[in-house]
Amino acid sequence: MGTLVAFQQSASSDSPGISDNLVLDQFTIPIGDWGEQIVRWIDTQMAHKLGFDLLAVIEWPFKFLFRTLVKSGDHHPWWEITDMPWWAVCAIFFFLGTAFRNVKIGLFAAGALALCGMLANEIWEDVALTLGMIIVAVFLCALIGIPVGVLCGRIDGVWAAVRPVLDAMQVVHSFVYMLPFVFFFGIGFEAATMVTMVFALPPLIRLTNLGIRQVPEDVVEASRAYGAPEWRVLTDVQFPLARPAIMTGLNQTLLLSISMLGIAAIMGAAGLGLLILRAVQNLDVALGVNGGLALFIVAVVLDRISQTQDSDGMNLFVRIRRAWVARSNPESLLPDKDKEAIAIAGVDSAGSIASLTPRERMGAIVAAVGATVSTLSLFLVWGSNAGAISSWSRRLDESLVDSSFNGLATEGGSWYGLWTLAFAATILLSVGVSLTRPGKVGRWLGPDGATLCAISTVVLPIGFLVVNRPQAADEFGLGSGAWVALLGGIIATVGALFWLFDAQYTARTPLPHKVNIVRVVLASGCVLWSVFAGFSAWTFDQRQDVVVTPEIQAQLDEVRAKEASGELPQAEAGAEISRIFATAQRDRIIYDGFNTYGPGLAPVGIVIAGLGLFTIIPASGLLGLNDSRRWRWSVITAGIGIGMMSYSAAWVVSLVRATDPNFVSGAGAFLYFAAGSILTMTSRSVMAVFSRARVFAEDAETFDNASTKTVSDKVTITA
Repeated sequence: MGTLVAFQQSASSDSPGISDNLVLDQFTIPIGDWGEQIVRWIDTQMAHKLGFDLLAVIEWPFKFLFRTLVKSGDHHPWWEITDMPWWAVCAIFFFLGTAFRNVKIGLFAAGALALCGMLANEIWEDVALTLGMIIVAVFLCALIGIPVGVLCGRIDGVWAAVRPVLDAMQVVHSFVYMLPFVFFFGIGFEAATMVTMVFALPPLIRLTNLGIRQVPEDVVEASRAYGAPEWRVLTDVQFPLARPAIMTGLNQTLLLSISMLGIAAIMGAAGLGLLILRAVQNLDVALGVNGGLALFIVAVVLDRISQTQDSDGMNLFVRIRRAWVARSNPESLLPDKDKEAIAIAGVDSAGSIASLTPRERMGAIVAAVGATVSTLSLFLVWGSNAGAISSWSRRLDESLVDSSFNGLATEGGSWYGLWTLAFAATILLSVGVSLTRPGKVGRWLGPDGATLCAISTVVLPIGFLVVNRPQAADEFGLGSGAWVALLGGIIATVGALFWLFDAQYTARTPLPHKVNIVRVVLASGCVLWSVFAGFSAWTFDQRQDVVVTPEIQAQLDEVRAKEASGELPQAEAGAEISRIFATAQRDRIIYDGFNTYGPGLAPVGIVIAGLGLFTIIPASGLLGLNDSRRWRWSVITAGIGIGMMSYSAAWVVSLVRATDPNFVSGAGAFLYFAAGSILTMTSRSVMAVFSRARVFAEDAETFDNASTKTVSDKVTITA
């Protein structure tokens, strides 16, 4: 009865009515309090009830791997990735890329990480730390996810129990379960890695389970019928056939781990995520750009090493978007079996790869002669009495009287010469491989790769010859080396084009039978973008002798004189000097790409971009839809794009190689590099489907003696 009275009193006119939302406070379920009680009980009682600290046991593998392989904090063993020399890290990733994929991916991984190191030493330290964090996280995910996925694939009861847990891990936002991990394990790498694993682990378990279950049952039963034990069935039958699904799961786990670096930074884990977070908080644009670029490069490197071969054509942003969209249904990422069977059936490995025709051999030999001339030119004099490029960025190189420098020297050709050497060596390698084992070694070691490199060996010497010299380097003398390199590049290009237009290449799949207007639009945009890049800054000079003009120096001398006489207190004098310096640093010498006092690289750069637009017309099909014609002109377009990239990159890196503090290249060079990369990418899809033809002939001599333009009726050339 007392209870009823109390209820009636609570329902008095002062209490909210049933239609008032405040009435919900009378029916509050204390779920949050229950959760807090559970968390606190685990934190305070778990070690006492079990006789050992369960939380410490859970944390141990994360702490052990991080402090052993990434950063110990106490001592610094040579195997810690954060204490390794930069070249050792690049070498490791070269071997990883080569082992898991191929040499091209290995070289790309090493070169991309080396580029991260060139951004700044601070950036490199965070790059190494981020690499270690992601590798540890993915390793632990694989250590847990693959065995659990195998159990799910082989035992239905395990899958029935695990599947709801995976659904919860994928649906609940990471912010929800981030707090308990911070409460139990504190902030730092360990807790951040655990949260990352919760988010990134489900795709690996799901795809491993699916891969095991998709192994044909008759194959499994056949192995059992031959007396194979279950562990042999798993290792010799199910694992090999499920490998594509497992590798896809590992790749998705990696991509999702990368996407969690921002959350890891919030949880106190260092690395590139924290660097970008600090840049955002301080509105530091330069730090944000450097950190973002480094993070993008790290993500691309790890993605390229771990992805499957059939997804090479996708860029990183597409792949991360697919990983996010498919995180609740990662099975959709696997290729359709019917399409895969058709693709496999369409690849006919019979027949022999077409050998080089006499005209192809002639073109290849001419290209090799040109590459040899370009190589020899690097040992000639490229400049004398001053640094050819380094005089822009280093005062000491403005006057080097009675000195001469070859194409490899810092004061000579610098990176214009070094990259000429790299492209010439690639041409020679392509010729050697094609003459001995055509179509069997290296996808791009053929006429297409030789053409790409040959065009660049023309563009690089042109860039060196047209760049203006600083007024202070008035005694600079241009040597003959750059002219000889240009001659060698022209010879190599003529031979490579002769080789390209007679090459027996065919498409594995026919090109779309329509004009690709989008490529023309993109190439036109690249020309306009090159003009815009020309009006942007190509050099920023804030060196002290530039900033501190005679007027500024007079102000500084006046303040120091007042300080010395006692008229101005020391603290005020220091503040005034700092103010004068800060005001002076706003003034800097900036040259765009058209300024006659600047490098003056823009006009010729725009002409090169215009040539790319010219070659895109037949490459896009506007002059006919012949597949071979479109392929050949696409190769030329890509070569011009790579030449544009080399044109600007050689300028930037040559300045980096020898520079005074407060002198940097401008954004105009980067914008021009971006235009070249876009022009190159427009040709990628066409070039990727062409390879050296296979020959089916009743008489092998028929093809060997055939004309370069016609093939005997007895011979069939196919992809």
